[in-house]
Amino acid sequence: MHLQRTLTPLETWGFGLTALINWITIAPLLQAAIGPSAIFVWLPGIFIGMMLNLQVKRLGEHFPNLAGGTPNYTIRLLKSYPVLGRYAASGYFLSWVATLPISALVLTQLIQQNLVDLGFSCPKIFLNIGFTILPLILAFSGTRALSILHAFFVLPTLAVLLIFSIQGLFWLATSPNSPGFFPSTWPSLSLFEWAKWFYLATYTFYGCDSAACFIADSRNPAKTLQFLKIAAWLMPPVIIGGAWVLLRGSDEPSLGNDLFLNLLAASKPFWGSAAFLLVTFLLAASALLSCATVVANCPRMLYQLAVDKEFPPVFGVVSRRGVFGPGLVLVLLLSLICLAWGNVPRIVAITNVGWVASLTIFHLGLWLQRGKAEVRWPCWSGGFFVVDAIVLVVGGLAWGWQDFTIGLLFPITLLIGDGAMRHIEFAPFHPAWWIKRYRRRTQNQNSSNFVAFQVVILIFLVASAVAIGWYFGSIFTAKSSTSANLLAVLLLCVTFVSVAIACWTSLPKVLAMNEAREFAEQLFIIALDAILVLDEVGVVFQANPAAERLFDTQVKNLHTNSLLGCHLSKLLPGLGNDPQQWSSRSEQILNLRARSLHIVEVAISNRFFQSASINDWQPQEYVVIVRDITERKQAEAIALRAAVAEATNQKLEQEIVQRQRVEAQLLHNAFHDVLTDLPNRALFLKQLQRALVRAGQQRNYRFAVLFLDLERFKLINDSLGHMLGDELLISIAQRWSSCLDQKDTIARLGGDE
Repeated sequence: MHLQRTLTPLETWGFGLTALINWITIAPLLQAAIGPSAIFVWLPGIFIGMMLNLQVKRLGEHFPNLAGGTPNYTIRLLKSYPVLGRYAASGYFLSWVATLPISALVLTQLIQQNLVDLGFSCPKIFLNIGFTILPLILAFSGTRALSILHAFFVLPTLAVLLIFSIQGLFWLATSPNSPGFFPSTWPSLSLFEWAKWFYLATYTFYGCDSAACFIADSRNPAKTLQFLKIAAWLMPPVIIGGAWVLLRGSDEPSLGNDLFLNLLAASKPFWGSAAFLLVTFLLAASALLSCATVVANCPRMLYQLAVDKEFPPVFGVVSRRGVFGPGLVLVLLLSLICLAWGNVPRIVAITNVGWVASLTIFHLGLWLQRGKAEVRWPCWSGGFFVVDAIVLVVGGLAWGWQDFTIGLLFPITLLIGDGAMRHIEFAPFHPAWWIKRYRRRTQNQNSSNFVAFQVVILIFLVASAVAIGWYFGSIFTAKSSTSANLLAVLLLCVTFVSVAIACWTSLPKVLAMNEAREFAEQLFIIALDAILVLDEVGVVFQANPAAERLFDTQVKNLHTNSLLGCHLSKLLPGLGNDPQQWSSRSEQILNLRARSLHIVEVAISNRFFQSASINDWQPQEYVVIVRDITERKQAEAIALRAAVAEATNQKLEQEIVQRQRVEAQLLHNAFHDVLTDLPNRALFLKQLQRALVRAGQQRNYRFAVLFLDLERFKLINDSLGHMLGDELLISIAQRWSSCLDQKDTIARLGGDE
């Protein structure tokens, strides 16, 4: 079972950039905790992350139809240890799921800060749930819309980060107001502290392989995998460069670990007043893009696990438009649980255990499969396994042994739920229920009520946008500095909401029309029959490859380089010049080569342009389908000749059998008595001759000849008649024959003898 390859390489690349952007949510924490020594966390982490990306690229080349990326590669690497592989995949999945509610909480906090400055109260619960559900709404409408929206925002966000890194490094190196490119002192960093913060930062440099989740539904898997290499080489300038600018530009202890204030302090010297807007944009875009990535890659992980029979088969159900319904529902339920808890630091600490454990097991699997073609650097993988194991234990315990223990057990709860789903008789736990819903939804979208629903929703959207714009316009004029920050967040959110509404209103119809067009174009190209599209006078202006092959000889005979522009009557002279006189279906003779005549079946249909009207009349065009039926005609002729020959043969066989019967009867009559059917005198003498010859050859051979007649038989004939006498002879012949063996012979010589 394979996914439909509907995503372009650019759409898959966007998901691989999310982790590169997410470093801005972790770097301020490292900056506040260990200062310039954070660079010693980033440098080895980036090196391992780059190696990981290149290794995942090799695995993707070896498994081009495998969805889900790294956790599903881990399953393949650990075939001999299936429980360990499933544990790693579960931990990886849960850590990504936790990113959705965490990003929603961060985005809500960002909006709350701006609303408080404007004098508004923030509906935190509403925003938390809304930002969690919003990307799921997009995902439930199909993958294409989500991937396009993601790519649309991730590219400018990455560009802003690159500008931040490059411009910031240039400012540090050249500006007189710079605090210096290098710090004057380097704080000491213990192994305990290094492992603690490396453990937290793994979300950034181990998560840049997300593009591998989408190679199974990429139109060009090779280009999608190529981006893993590009993402690997983007890590140093984006993450290390940006982290260094942040380390040197926001070294004030009073900033603490506040994301917004640290980024603002680092960028304000070279971005000036634009720093407020750009930093807000970066944080909001990072949160929204993380949400979109989660709902795109997590269901694919579950899908591949279901296909590999590691998880319940219900997660392997996908709609025709790429909606992973069961997986999205599970992501929603787990995200709502995290939202209800609301403790972001503990959620991160617990789910990060499964994340680091899954990557540790992944490197172990690579080392165990050393020598295989899909493993690039088994020795390096063995070393990374040791590093990850140390970071997992030391760094995990550094954040609290209770959270560490819960984090180790958390993936096991998912495996227990897997076993429960397989045995509980609940309809949504089985594929048939989802398949039925997908079919019902397709039917509903084809109904007339769906159009009315689109109109109502779009009217509501326009009216709401006007009302909100009018209300906030008066407030923003008084507090323009704060409103600019909020405007950046609102623009991103409104864009996501608008696309979500479109996904449930007009977009399905647009996608359906696009799919129908692509399907028709594909059929036109791969059709075995020649298809020609003619203008109103019968001139070809479009032809499929089969038509070009079929009429290649005619085109050469007409001394032209292309089938386009040729009149159909030049290709098929039997049709005539006037299209109005053409029959809708006919058989024509086509001269393909010298002394090679082919019979073709020609079907012609006509249609009018949709824009035709009385005042602006557009001529009609013709669609011609030409099928070479020479072989069929030859087969029919051969079959007809074979049928005639078969009938003739049967008649001859019947005549031969009849003749043989007549000959056998004549031969029988020649040596048998007509009345009694006993051997006659000729056969008797022949048998007697054989007995005499045999007696002469074999001394012990003896035979006897008895001559019998009926006494007073003439009296019976004279008194009772010849008919009764004949019956008496037949009866006597039958009685005597029954008394003899098969080797004995009784013959009638004539009369009653």
